[in-house]
Amino acid sequence: MSGNTYRNPTLLAKVVTALDVVSHGRAQLGIGAGWFELEHDCLGYEFGTFTDRFERLEESLNIVLPMLRGEKPSLEGKWYRVHEAVNSPAPLSRIPVMIGGGGEKKTLRMVAQYADESNIICAPDEVARKLKALDDHCAALGRDRSEITVSYQTSCVIAPTKEQAEQELEDAIARTPELGGRRGGVIVGGPQEVAGTYRKLLDLGVDGFTANMPANGHIPGRVSLLGETLAPLIAA
Repeated sequence: MSGNTYRNPTLLAKVVTALDVVSHGRAQLGIGAGWFELEHDCLGYEFGTFTDRFERLEESLNIVLPMLRGEKPSLEGKWYRVHEAVNSPAPLSRIPVMIGGGGEKKTLRMVAQYADESNIICAPDEVARKLKALDDHCAALGRDRSEITVSYQTSCVIAPTKEQAEQELEDAIARTPELGGRRGGVIVGGPQEVAGTYRKLLDLGVDGFTANMPANGHIPGRVSLLGETLAPLIAA
């Protein structure tokens, strides 16, 4: 997943294409408008206004997507200018595009217009409204809603036991205090507790999940444990 503001769209298209080649056709592109102002400031990237970022994203999509589809786009936009941008060698496959975010007016309209997948970011009680907004945008644009996969973004701390998971979250907050502000939105527990929470989220109508593991993803075995816990839910 890439914030659009961090890379020129032509470079992004080339990077994703290179990833597709080295992964033998398994690349995906996840993109969003960008949201983390502190990171922009620290790294020296222009953050801009909310409107700026969404204008940039849409212009970028009109460059990146054609490049990934074997076209040579030209654009004289407000933020980007390209002339017959070449992407050679081409991707080995049709690279799926996922747009992340939950904005009902801008983000989900762009999902309906450009994307293969929507990665919704919102509170659980807002999912139904986001899905309805996506349905409405698809209808307005003449897009078949069934073509779009909807995933739900989560953060998870899983360990063999609930007690271990809770301790690993506390240890992470001690190292990185800003994680404490996200505590309420984190799914924490052993495999049984985590599976139960994700099962309830599937009932909201999403097709699957993306999962961040900011607290303990670096611990050997934790990522595979989450995969083993979630795989039966998705397969069902």
